[in-house]
Formats: sequence, structure tokens, C-alpha cells
Amino acid sequence: MMRRFIQLAVTLLVVFVLAVPTLAQDAVASVNTGNLNVRTGPGMGYGSIATLPFGFGVQMVARNSEGNWILIQLTNGVNGWVNVNYLFTQYNTNSLPVSDVPVAPTVTPTARVTGALNANLRNGPSTDNAVIGTIPLNETVVLLGRNYNSTWAQVRRSNGAVGWVEATALTGTVPVRSLSLADGSVFVPYAPSYPGENTTGTNYRTHVVVAGDSLSRLAERYATTMYAIAAANNIYNYDLIYIGQSLIIPG
Repeated sequence: MMRRFIQLAVTLLVVFVLAVPTLAQDAVASVNTGNLNVRTGPGMGYGSIATLPFGFGVQMVARNSEGNWILIQLTNGVNGWVNVNYLFTQYNTNSLPVSDVPVAPTVTPTARVTGALNANLRNGPSTDNAVIGTIPLNETVVLLGRNYNSTWAQVRRSNGAVGWVEATALTGTVPVRSLSLADGSVFVPYAPSYPGENTTGTNYRTHVVVAGDSLSRLAERYATTMYAIAAANNIYNYDLIYIGQSLIIPG
């Protein structure tokens, strides 16, 4: 009896020893920030298809070639990309297979016009752009893309006409922010503050954008930097401001 007990104990110990490395090498991670965006591709320019709360567990599937974005799989089978800096894991992410392929949408995103009797279709994402048509209430359009802050959606009508509609006029099968950028803008990190630069204090003024304004010209006019103005107004694309836009100018 004792001999059989010893044999069973040895067998269980061997199984445990073999299982531990497998568990330690499992490519899992948890979210270490709040409201982490899951994107359709490895970069900030791709649309968000989901947000995950702090502590949410995910399965890591692959990484991009730079190693700074991770392809994850959710429990509902949805795949998407997240920035590696917002994941906690004991797994060596460099060991993941390399892939830079965006996630293909499972369905064609569409939207109905619900916020206007006739929504203006424009040739660009701004009320300053020309109206090229109108879309009547309840007409369904295909969603193609968005502008940098998701306030405009690029759409295609059933007659093939392509243009831009204000996001508030649409009710879509997916949120506008889940679409990829289509206005030519890019996401860039904020530059570090320069000595003496104040972007968070209460000493500021406002400026309403007029024709000919740019961040660099405003920075020169108000004796500050374009990076400080961008940071104060959450501007990601330094080349994209709009006429009539009210900007905070830090002192």
C-alpha cells in the first residue's frame, strides 16, 4: 500500500512540474489602465472597436514588428490591437508571432440619418467645406472613415456619392470612433514641455480661429509654442484646426 502511495505521489509531482512551465509561459495579460481602447490595427490611427476596464484579462495572440502593439483575443472571439504599455504580463511579448495586419471588419458598418431632415454631404470634414448633396432622413449610408476627433464621418450613398457628414446626424451600427482615419491626419505624441512653459496653469487666454491661422503662427503671435497650444486643446494633428474653433492659449 505504501509503495502504491509513493508511486502516486511521484506521478502527481511529475505532472505538477511539467504543468508549471506551461502555465508560466501562457500568453495572457491584464489591463493596467482604465478604459483601454482595442483598435482594428497596430496604431493610434486605427478605430476603436472596444474598451476594456482595469484588470480585464486578455489572451495575447501576436505582436507588431516594432513590438509596441499586441494583438489580443477577447472571450467573445473578437480580435483587436492594444498598446503594450497598457498591459501587465509576465510573458515575454517578444516571443509572440509577428503580424502587422489590421483586423478585418466582420460586417460593413452602416448608419442612418436620424439627426436631420436633410443632412448636408460635404467634400471635407468641416462646415467650411462645400455641400455636394443632401441625405434625407432615415436614408442608410455606408461608413467609410472618420476625422481625427470623430466629429465627422466619411460615408458612401447608394448612388456611389462619397462625402462627409457630421457624426451627430448619424446613428450607426458601430460608433464613428471605431472607424479608421480618413482625413489624412496622423497621431503624434506631444513634445516635451520646454523650460518655463506652462500648459496646466490658470494663466491663459482664448483665440477664435480665423482664415490663415495655424498653430505655428498663433504660437509666434502669443509668444508660446505650438506644442503648448496643442496640449492645452487636446490637438493630435498639428496641421488641422478649423475656422471658428475656440482655442485655449496658455500663458
